[in-house]
Amino acid sequence: MSPTGKKILLLYADRYYLLNQVYPFGLDMISNYLKKRGHSVNIAYPFLPHMDYRENIRSVIEQTDPDFVGIGIRNLDTCMSCEEYGDFKGDGYQTFFFLPQIKEIVSEVKQVAPGLPIVVGGGAFTVSPSAMLEYLGLDYGIVGEGEEPLCRFIEAFPDKERISQVPNMVYRSAEGYTVNPRKPYRFESGLTLERRDPGFNFAYQATAVPVQVKRGCNQRCSYCIEPLIESPRFVFRNIGSVIRELKAIARNMADATSIFFVDTEFNLPDLRYASHLAKAIIRDGLHERFRFTSQLIPKPFDTEFAKLLAEASFSVVFSCESFSDRVLEKNCISYREKDVVEAIEICEKSGIHSTICLIFGLPGETYETMDHSLAKMREYPFCSIRTYEYTVGGRIYQGTPLCAYVEKNRPSKYLYGTKSEGYLLPYYYCAPASPFEVREYVKGVFPELLCYQNRYDDTAHRRLAICYLSDQAMWEDAVSLFIQSNVAVQAGVYDYLFKRAVQAEREDDARAISLAFLGNIENAKGDVDPAQADIARFYLSCLGQGQ
Repeated sequence: MSPTGKKILLLYADRYYLLNQVYPFGLDMISNYLKKRGHSVNIAYPFLPHMDYRENIRSVIEQTDPDFVGIGIRNLDTCMSCEEYGDFKGDGYQTFFFLPQIKEIVSEVKQVAPGLPIVVGGGAFTVSPSAMLEYLGLDYGIVGEGEEPLCRFIEAFPDKERISQVPNMVYRSAEGYTVNPRKPYRFESGLTLERRDPGFNFAYQATAVPVQVKRGCNQRCSYCIEPLIESPRFVFRNIGSVIRELKAIARNMADATSIFFVDTEFNLPDLRYASHLAKAIIRDGLHERFRFTSQLIPKPFDTEFAKLLAEASFSVVFSCESFSDRVLEKNCISYREKDVVEAIEICEKSGIHSTICLIFGLPGETYETMDHSLAKMREYPFCSIRTYEYTVGGRIYQGTPLCAYVEKNRPSKYLYGTKSEGYLLPYYYCAPASPFEVREYVKGVFPELLCYQNRYDDTAHRRLAICYLSDQAMWEDAVSLFIQSNVAVQAGVYDYLFKRAVQAEREDDARAISLAFLGNIENAKGDVDPAQADIARFYLSCLGQGQ
């Protein structure tokens, strides 16, 4: 840290991480930017390792003694209206709603460190900034890309006049809240994340390592907030810079085997950039080191492009939404049924694994259009290289075409949830029936079809806590928690913890958890696969101690 540098604590306030371990990519980019400019930065997850987030916040503030706290708000909710295990429900729907807990985090930070400057940002914040600051009781936020704006805010604070000149800044003013114009984004010259934050190593293996190659989306899909978050204008990253980053990941992250390109849609606005990138991946042999995945739409997509993707070790996730032209047109979606079908057929012929994502219940949906989509799914059924996933209804977010449609037409019979300031509270459009009824209709035809379900329990939390502690190099706590845990928790995390301990040259810890695990297996009386004991014995033998 430079003599003028500040200590920054970035809190990844996405409770969804407990359900789906997506690492804080945006915060890591901000962290790298700030560190290059002489600041000291720590990224922490307030919901781990303890069940009580207050204890986690108190601990991390005591350890880091920050001058500023940034809070990243990635999600308001899960966008999904049929969450069987959700904590927020109403007539015909149920979901996870994260904002109340984020408000509690803000309150705890204020209580632990009164007067500490707090600034919020992230994708969810960008959609409804003024309403969210009001809800959270805060003075400052940043919309869109946060690297430069947060740095300038830190340098300007507490000078309110200077703060008011920072692009992307949202701040309390005499008029309520002022939202400054966003500065057009450009990728920093030579931008390469040589190393990712090691505190979230488990996420890299549980999901994939995210890599960004462009920003922007020029589509107008009724329900989607991506053009609001990233702008409709495309900004491309230099392909050489992308390749250097992939090589750095290969060099520095031995356990990383999967890369996810986090574009809104990889094949927009046309196939040229994506094709050049795939060729560069093949040329440099990176397709032999990684599996790649990205989100695409069915058009543009052709056989030549598919062959490139197949050779470059890609799988694809298609945002298809529906097979019905009526639904697609009604929701301002740029492709049609023939494009969806053609993309599916091309992937099958090219041997590319494809995941087809659908949304049932958008404007224009009827039982007839649902039947049509379900019939097409039977025509192109599940197979070894094709899967389907679906959600129900469209979450209404401020500023989207769906929001404008609802405000203009007020189709009350198809609205579920609560209209609120900034559309912060869960609020859905779903036709021709409630989200629960639409889901049951789909399940009646395809009971095995995957409708996103996010189950959370204490066992999962404890496993994540052990991984998090080891990633944060808090080894005594990680080993102690592992030894105190039941055999079900240990079985789910033993392999990861053992390998992390060995990598950290902590062979005594690796040995201790192995012996504890073996002892628990012997007492479990058939509750654990006996092969787990064989694995633990083999690992012990690698340490020079058999069992």
